[in-house]
Amino acid sequence: MYKAIKSTYEKLQAAVRLNGSLTDWFSVEAGVRQGDNLAPTLFAVFVDDLVTEINRIGKGINIGTDSLSCLLYADDIVLISDTVDGLQSLLHCVTDWSKTWRLKVNTDKTKIMHVRKASKPKNDYEFQLNNMTLETVSKYRYLGLVITENLDYKETTNELVSSGSRSLGSLVSKYYAMDGMDFDTYTKIFDSTVLPILEYGSGVWGNKRYDSLERLQYRAIRTFLGVSLTTPIPAITGDMGWYPIHHRIQVNIVRLYCRLVKLPDTRICRKVFIWDQNISTRYRDTWFNHAKKLFDSCGLSDVFFLENQHIITPYLIDSVKTHLENEHKQSWSDNIQQMPKLRTYKLFKTEFETETFLKRCLTRSQRSSISRMRCGTFPLEIEKERNRNIPVERRTCKMCDTNSVEDEIHFLIHCPKYTEKRNKLFENICVTFRDISGLSDTDKLCELLSNHRLSKLVANFIADCYHIRTLTL
Repeated sequence: MYKAIKSTYEKLQAAVRLNGSLTDWFSVEAGVRQGDNLAPTLFAVFVDDLVTEINRIGKGINIGTDSLSCLLYADDIVLISDTVDGLQSLLHCVTDWSKTWRLKVNTDKTKIMHVRKASKPKNDYEFQLNNMTLETVSKYRYLGLVITENLDYKETTNELVSSGSRSLGSLVSKYYAMDGMDFDTYTKIFDSTVLPILEYGSGVWGNKRYDSLERLQYRAIRTFLGVSLTTPIPAITGDMGWYPIHHRIQVNIVRLYCRLVKLPDTRICRKVFIWDQNISTRYRDTWFNHAKKLFDSCGLSDVFFLENQHIITPYLIDSVKTHLENEHKQSWSDNIQQMPKLRTYKLFKTEFETETFLKRCLTRSQRSSISRMRCGTFPLEIEKERNRNIPVERRTCKMCDTNSVEDEIHFLIHCPKYTEKRNKLFENICVTFRDISGLSDTDKLCELLSNHRLSKLVANFIADCYHIRTLTL
């Protein structure tokens, strides 16, 4: 193996491509091949004795009976100590080692962060690395996650939301450029490009619910449905059938727990997990206690302390998913019953699931018309006069002289201004589906707004009638 690696790097030469042309070839006497698959492994072997030197100092933090002084990932090194002198000693060690082995440390990217409770003052000691004073920061990005000095994960999630928002912006741009896309494609792209960003590392930081994550998902839903910001959340999530992101994060906590339980005791992550478990009897706000609370709420208290050979990960994940989904469905049902704005919606929407009409081949405008009418935000008088606190009985239709409140039933079924269009709609429904003229007003409304086979006909009817309304008023 040694000879094979040696032959790969023996007499290594390189050139630089500049403005389409190559410079003269030159010898590479240090470092590894650019982009070589073997490079990370070779570098890990190269810096391995640095870890030995750092550990020999013994200035790390105690994790149970072990001491942790550093973390390494590729060419990133984190030095950890619970004292100022200890951390400076570790920095001196890195300085000496890098000089010996001619490895240059980028001091511009090397930062100091004093992790502490918010109530404790920040240390003002000026740490030195290779005779350079290092900057002390309040937050630092490590392996893609922003970590703050007070371990406030709100900042972490805000950064993830910012990245996720850019990814969603790309999806939305494509959505509009294509003049819409089908539900399955839109969902697949969102799940593949946005959710992984929002969930990154959530098994660690996901003990709390962060509304900023949910708001980004609401934005994606509103875009697809073509509804406004004032549309009630229970209505848009109920039609889309998308569960809260917090549910996925809770499942990630369970997944991480199962992995930690099964790790061998020699692994650092396992040692930290056991240490966290041991201190959980003295401190309430620990990862272990939050995980236990999640298991308890899902009725899984009896399996929480099982040994690793008895942990069945798929069973636990499915159990938590089922519990969270059932809990959300009940909460969603209670919310739609209590919201006046959803007076129409609750007549035909009883289950939290993706509405079939969303999977029909509708244009963006057709989908928007149906969704706004269903969710109670179509610009009828019943809705427009709400913000002016006009009594409901005075929100009458301006298109006819019946003195009726212009709500969804009046607009779709009764207003004489649209009789011709309505008769044509009902004739088409009778031909393609069945005769609904004998149904009650409520049943007609439910058929028109919830029967996916009528979606295109109803959407076109709404658009035509609203066009008449706009020209008249």
